[in-house]
Amino acid sequence: MGKKASSHACLHHWFKGHEIAKQLGDAQVRTFRLIYGTGFAPAFCASQILCEMLAMLDKSSLDKLLMDSKSGQLENKIAHALAQQGLCDNESSTGSDIPQPI
Repeated sequence: MGKKASSHACLHHWFKGHEIAKQLGDAQVRTFRLIYGTGFAPAFCASQILCEMLAMLDKSSLDKLLMDSKSGQLENKIAHALAQQGLCDNESSTGSDIPQPI
C-alpha cells in the first residue's frame, strides 16, 4: 500500500471514529473494557471519556469500535455493559448480606 493509500485509510478510520464519538463520546473507558476486556485503550485511565482520547486511541481498540459500529452492535453492547455496571454498583453500595432499615 502506498503512502497516499495508507494516509487515506487513516483518515477514513479517524472519520468513522469521529462519528462514534459524536454518538457515544460521553462513554467511559471502563464501559468499553467491560465489552472488549482490559486491553482496550491500555494507555488511558478507566474514567476517561471516549471523546477526550479518541484521537490517541490505539489501532486495535479503534478497530474493535469500528467493527461493532459498522455491524450495528455497538450501542447494544454499551447498553448491556452499562446495565452490568449498574448492577455491580448497586450490589456493592447496598451490601447484599446487610439488612436494610425499614
